[in-house]
Amino acid sequence: MADGDGPVVVDYSDNPPRRMPYGDDIRQIIGESAVDGAFSLHHRTAPPGAASFPHSHKRAIEAFYVLDGEFEFDIGDEKFMAGAGMYVQASKGVAHSWRVLGETTAHALIFFSPSVAPGFFDEVDAEVRSGKADRQRLSEINAKYGLD
Repeated sequence: MADGDGPVVVDYSDNPPRRMPYGDDIRQIIGESAVDGAFSLHHRTAPPGAASFPHSHKRAIEAFYVLDGEFEFDIGDEKFMAGAGMYVQASKGVAHSWRVLGETTAHALIFFSPSVAPGFFDEVDAEVRSGKADRQRLSEINAKYGLD
C-alpha cells in the first residue's frame, strides 16, 4: 500500500476469492484505504451460467471491463452482450444484472466508485458458504454497506 505520495503496487494474488450468490467469485485488487475510498477494483471469475439478479446501488457506480468470455447485461431497459475488451457501466440507482453466456468461464474487472468496503464481500461470502443466503439477508447486507 502507498504511504503518502508514493506509488501503489499490489499483488492481489494474496487476497482470497470471496464467493458471491451469483455462482461467481470476486477477488479485491484495491480499494478503501489505498485510494482514500474513491474506488475499489475487483476481479470476477464467473463460470458458464452464473448470473446476478437485478439490483441497483444508491451510492455507487458499478462498471465491468470484460477480460474474456461473454456476458449478457440488462441495464435499465437495455439488453446487450459484451465480450473481451468491452466496458459496461451501470450508473447510480439504475437496475442492472449480468449473465455468463457460452461454455467457458468469463473474467471481468469490476469497478465501484466510490469504493465498496471489503467487509461487504466478507459478509456475503460467509452467507453463501453457510448455505443460508437468501435475498432478504443479502438485501440487509447491501443496505448495511449503502449498496441497496
